[in-house]
Amino acid sequence: MLPEPVIQLLRLQRGVVATRQLRTLSTAERRRVLEREPELERLTPRVLCHRVADPSREQHLMAAVLDTGDDAGLWGKSAAALWGFGRFRSATPHVGTSRTLVRSPRLGQVHLLRHLTPEAMTTHLDIPVSRPEETVLWLAGMWTHRWGPNGFDFAVLRTAATLDHAWRSRLIDGHRIHALCERSGGRGRSGIVVFREVLRTRPPDYKPAGSALEERFESTLPGDLRDRLERQVAVGDADGRIGVVDYRHRCRPLLVEINGEAVHSPITARTADAERYDQLVEAGFEVMVVWEYDVFHQPHRIVDALREVEAGPLEPRVIRPTRAPWESW
Repeated sequence: MLPEPVIQLLRLQRGVVATRQLRTLSTAERRRVLEREPELERLTPRVLCHRVADPSREQHLMAAVLDTGDDAGLWGKSAAALWGFGRFRSATPHVGTSRTLVRSPRLGQVHLLRHLTPEAMTTHLDIPVSRPEETVLWLAGMWTHRWGPNGFDFAVLRTAATLDHAWRSRLIDGHRIHALCERSGGRGRSGIVVFREVLRTRPPDYKPAGSALEERFESTLPGDLRDRLERQVAVGDADGRIGVVDYRHRCRPLLVEINGEAVHSPITARTADAERYDQLVEAGFEVMVVWEYDVFHQPHRIVDALREVEAGPLEPRVIRPTRAPWESW
């Protein structure tokens, strides 16, 4: 029978445990007995697996990390996949560590990193992994190497899209990622030039667009009009906060809501939206509702409507430049 501390560790680590961890939980003699327990099977000289634990991709990743060392964590493609930054299908986990003394075959591909610090690592899904900002910097380096000097602009676009996704998902803090850029600038980190270029237009208090649809909306606006719209702003009336709106005009109480058809067309969503718009109008706002179809197929109508509202008198109301999708069914 396994002792309770070992059982708890197996539960926390998806059914795998490192032999070095057993040393901290028992005496040397007891550890040797544990390593021969029928309930445990040896994956490598350094990792044991509980026989009834369900095999999974996450278990394989955790075993590779434990097999590498104390300060190890998922790195590179494996870290990017765990954070949802790309569809990397490598069967061999990529693991980063600052030191290793073992030369025998590993469960993972080991990257020895001279710049690795404890602050660069965290846990996600209970698996040690490089922090999101470190992973984005690694991706910038990967794209820099893949496309070379002639692909610099494309590497910037890919890095910016990944960074905005991570920022939008609240995986990245603006101050932390700028601090990483400053620390890495003099170390010759691969991808730092691309990374620095992306952050040049993204200060620590930067607010990315709330979705890819909003990014598309912004790309259709003239520069002067886009500069007058502030992203993701919390608004409310005298009694308190109503919610966060997609855009607020910097010069007048005009709000712009970008509605995707799949999310906002169902009847329950229409009712909730109508109630919210009424609250905003009662609080003194003009609310312009923009639909996904118009963003992609007739953005000129949105631009014309915004220009017209800007030129007209202030009148709290709901403004619909085009018909809602269900009105065309």
